[in-house]
Amino acid sequence: MKTVLNCNKITMQFGGLKAVNEFSLEVTEHKIFGLIGPNGAGKTTLFNMITGNLQPTEGVIYFYDKPIVGLKPYKIVSLGMARTFQNIRLFANLSVLENVLTGFHHKLRYGIFDTLLRTPRFVKNEKIMVEMAFDLLESVNLQDKANAKASELSYGDRRKVEIARALATGPKMLLLDEPAAGMNPQETLSLMYFIEEIREKFDLTILLIEHDMKFVMNLCDHIAVLDHGVKIAEGKPEEVQKNPDVIRAYLGDINA
Repeated sequence: MKTVLNCNKITMQFGGLKAVNEFSLEVTEHKIFGLIGPNGAGKTTLFNMITGNLQPTEGVIYFYDKPIVGLKPYKIVSLGMARTFQNIRLFANLSVLENVLTGFHHKLRYGIFDTLLRTPRFVKNEKIMVEMAFDLLESVNLQDKANAKASELSYGDRRKVEIARALATGPKMLLLDEPAAGMNPQETLSLMYFIEEIREKFDLTILLIEHDMKFVMNLCDHIAVLDHGVKIAEGKPEEVQKNPDVIRAYLGDINA
């Protein structure tokens, strides 16, 4: 199985605090990997290092065998990596369609001159992008809400719009930061099926952070556990589920 993401002993130090300490992980193609741990464990810091928002103090990160430490976030996006955020970051006063269109920004093939004069190149590219955005909205079953403002949507639908916008960048790998946060049980179940569907439809590799353990255990192929920036366990869901230290520290009784 081909390795998509390889984190090799990466460390992020803020003054005297090591938020992530010598963390290593290999994420293989077309799998759904889960990253769990309590608040403050370093999960989002890890995401920020992988996506270029933070530069590791030590260690290296490879994306499809290409070193990406030191690259700007937009460069990493152009290589085929996209992410969502724990707090949904949509443009509330823009339409659903306009929010998705922003995901195509790095693919623009025209400049400000074309925009001001509405040249044939501008018109052609805009038409293509709108068609592609509608296709993505259809993929997430929101085509009927394309012209609604993002602020008018339910929480679950806003999350889908954010994922559709990430898909607009054309990713090979998708990073989801607590996608089920704030959802009710029915929305969470729907999201789980949705993530499985987009994994298949877009041939994605997915790495996600999540606190809902039932969601993680039912969805993920492989799980790593962080505690104060250190990986304390890794394996298949059933292996992690049976790890006594993980059960005591994080999971409790997931069947409760």
